Amino acid sequence: MLTARGLWCLIVAGAVTLIGLTTIGVEHPIVAILGITLLVWYLVEGLLFTLRFRSTLGKIDVVREILQNGRVVSNAWSGIACTVRVTVTNRGKAMWPLAIVMDRTPEARKIHGGYTEQTIEFIPNVPVVIEYELKSSGPGIYRFEGVEIRVADLAGFFYKRIFLRRPVDILILPPLTDSEGKQRADKRFNTLPPPGIHRLRRPGSGSELLDLRDYIAGDPPKMIAWKASAKKDKLITKELESDIPVRCTLFLDTSQAMRLGPVSETPLCRLSEVASSIAQAAAANRDLVGLTLFDEAKFDVLPAARNTVHTIRLLSKLADASAQRPDPGGQEVKPIVRIAYPLAQELYPDLFDRGLNSQPWGLFWKPLLDTRWGWLAWIPVLFCLIMSLPGILGIQFWMMGSIPKPLAGIMPNYFDYMRVCSRIVLQLPGTGYRLVNVVLFLIGTLLIMYWPITLTVIVWFIHGIRGFFSPHAPIRRKRKQLGAIFTVLDGGTPATVERDIHDDEFFAARAGKFLADHHVEVPVALYDGNGRYRFRSESKAVVLQNAILGSVSRARDNELFVILADLTELGDDMAAVLKAVRVARSRHHHVMVIVPWPSDVPAPDPGEAKDIDPMELLQVSKLVQIALVRGYQKRYEKLQKELVRVGATVLRVTDRDPIRAILDRLDRVRGARSRR
Repeated sequence: MLTARGLWCLIVAGAVTLIGLTTIGVEHPIVAILGITLLVWYLVEGLLFTLRFRSTLGKIDVVREILQNGRVVSNAWSGIACTVRVTVTNRGKAMWPLAIVMDRTPEARKIHGGYTEQTIEFIPNVPVVIEYELKSSGPGIYRFEGVEIRVADLAGFFYKRIFLRRPVDILILPPLTDSEGKQRADKRFNTLPPPGIHRLRRPGSGSELLDLRDYIAGDPPKMIAWKASAKKDKLITKELESDIPVRCTLFLDTSQAMRLGPVSETPLCRLSEVASSIAQAAAANRDLVGLTLFDEAKFDVLPAARNTVHTIRLLSKLADASAQRPDPGGQEVKPIVRIAYPLAQELYPDLFDRGLNSQPWGLFWKPLLDTRWGWLAWIPVLFCLIMSLPGILGIQFWMMGSIPKPLAGIMPNYFDYMRVCSRIVLQLPGTGYRLVNVVLFLIGTLLIMYWPITLTVIVWFIHGIRGFFSPHAPIRRKRKQLGAIFTVLDGGTPATVERDIHDDEFFAARAGKFLADHHVEVPVALYDGNGRYRFRSESKAVVLQNAILGSVSRARDNELFVILADLTELGDDMAAVLKAVRVARSRHHHVMVIVPWPSDVPAPDPGEAKDIDPMELLQVSKLVQIALVRGYQKRYEKLQKELVRVGATVLRVTDRDPIRAILDRLDRVRGARSRR
């Protein structure tokens, strides 16, 4: 690829050579020699650059490492800065005097330290290391696409960009909680467990005495039975019973409405952090925790367990769910092309090569007959055929020897029209060649006699040639190139490219999926053309009902169901959820509902009325904001009343400590413990 400097150098060298060989070269041959020397030097530089590039291409190694707390990890933790270390090594034999190595950082992620690019001399077998820090405020995914390398010669004439695609997805797990501070307390009263709750007859961390045994070095002093030791005159250790673990099932809402907002700051991310804290604290208490992810269409169940592998798997599912972005749905072609095309150019420069992704001239022609009113083009053709019908019939009847009376009056007028057209054509200037004159005569006769068809052809040509100019040509070219890239990625057929060019809905859906796969944020419309909220889904209540009933059918003893979902927008469509909660309560299970609360909406406080400035009521935007806030608060209060009526507990995610409230409820389910 030529740079601007290289292009001007080529123009100057060519001009000097041309002048030296034509005019001044006779008297001053040094000019021609200088121009030829510049051209030879330019060609040699270009040849060396090409050979060096081809010998290096495909021989560059990229190794990426993610470090946290000084060690390499496969997954990162949110809230903790991680160091990204990229090592690029040239395994070829060519040395690049000037190269820029840059790592493409994940979308919407800020760099907290270090640099993502280096300007170096790319020497073979000498690694180039890039280090920088990333820090995420919430769970999700770090999407690393690869490394970009820009190489050039020292003169700056030639330039080439290489993108080494090495896609890596690093899960950002929810933050670790202080499990030591969330351990259960000892039971204060020796009460019997309620029906359905029993203990394991094995040593554990309970409070009921299981057995006495001899003291073993290393036993904690608080477990020494001093009265028994005084009687035996030796140290005796107490062993306590272990409580039966309590099962807790988390129901996390991953619908489209939960994915709205900036990266790592969506309601889904906040509820994922709450679910992670509950799971870790419950696992530290030796309780079993399960997870159910549900949206508008389906639900995914992770059975309850309490080992370390299960906890990591649960956190990974939460991180994967938190990285989901809302479906843009119904996007127009031009805005989505404006976002997808630069991204594809950056990530897939090899697929934009002209030999692989060319644009034929016929691609830009706009067919007239494909338009809505294209059928009107056939009217002039039919008109000319009707006008020619008398002449054709006159010739036939003249050969038969008779002409019908109805046509006798039409024929003279038609032949007069033909005679006038012929005179006009004969008066046109001719050439000195008889064959050319005959051809021009026939063409002129057709153009004048059949002027409606001529006019139609002119309109057809003007309509078709418009596709070669802006704004039609750029959008068609970009759609074709993006369609070809989508076909390569999906393993499709050439028919898919044609559909991407002509089918707007299909192309918008595929481009949206392309952006979602690369974790690029797309502007999403919250309301449709009729002013209705796009992400209100009644089917979510039915899916949640099926998930709860399935967990009830698999439940053992008393269990705790924690629903982390946005149920405020459902309104009157809560019947399915209320029915499922009623069934769970009838089986003596405990149900808690945690609702995400917008940060810009104040908490509902019926006992305190906020004074509003009368001048603010004159502003339409302020009135709309007040109406929206009050409407949201009323919907939450209605939801809370209905759920409390069926026996559930409702909390907001902005409450002081919803995690501790849930752990207290776990102890109540256990039936024999209280917290400090």
